Amino acid sequence: MVERLAHIEEVVGPIPTSSTMSRCLICKSNNKYPLCSKCAKKPFLVERARQILASINDLEFLKKTYNLRYAEIKNLNTPKFWNKLLFDTTNLQAQDGMTKDRVKTSFKFLSRNAKKILDIGAGNGFVEELIGKNKGIKIYGNDISSIAVRKLKERFKGDFKKESLYSMKYPKKSFDSIFMLEVLEHIAPSKVFSVLKKVREILRKKGSLIVSIPTNEGLEKKRDNLSGHLRTYTENLIRAELKIAGFKVVKLKTLYAFKNFYNFKKISAKILRKRWQPNDIVILAKPE
Repeated sequence: MVERLAHIEEVVGPIPTSSTMSRCLICKSNNKYPLCSKCAKKPFLVERARQILASINDLEFLKKTYNLRYAEIKNLNTPKFWNKLLFDTTNLQAQDGMTKDRVKTSFKFLSRNAKKILDIGAGNGFVEELIGKNKGIKIYGNDISSIAVRKLKERFKGDFKKESLYSMKYPKKSFDSIFMLEVLEHIAPSKVFSVLKKVREILRKKGSLIVSIPTNEGLEKKRDNLSGHLRTYTENLIRAELKIAGFKVVKLKTLYAFKNFYNFKKISAKILRKRWQPNDIVILAKPE
């Protein structure tokens, strides 16, 4: 327990105690828990506060920080932005080790009984490359990029459409499994739970939600937000959001962004746990 608390403090900072629970989690202002008005205007400080709240399992106050009273990272995720990013077609084999590992892990989390799946934010179609080999699965996919959707239709058999995840139109209990790979970090905090609520509605009762999110990317230190990320996640935070949204985490795997000797270093990371911080998380969750 002591080691776990030390690890949490290393990631998100000092853990609040009973004597500090009335103070702002960031600047320690009195009677401003969890955030004072000044810190609430800075999106990365808000994200840090969410991480702390998740680490101490204060879900009541965590949920209250997901409204427009709290600053959000500027949203760059427009169709034009994604048309530019997805203009050049690429395949899974051409990706870095962590990306390939992430998609293959996600595919392994897919139930053998899944017959109808939805890939939200399908992008380059990495999931479709693997699932497409299984003729027993009906694939649905969406993306806000018209270029991505056109290429998905050209390359794969399935039902693909240009659609915002904020306005998805699928009947309730439609899908056995839903993929959201590298998607949640592109959703503004004030809209996260409405999206997850919709996902839960269109997922069948015993269906599976498979998500992946980046961690420890140092977004707050970067000059440009080239990937359009709106969140800075930790394992505790994604677990907390899913729990609030009515999901139970069944499996979780952490991945590392090693550029060279990926498989060797992946094994090393299991042994030398404190040497590297994970850069991505893949989760299998189910409705509670």
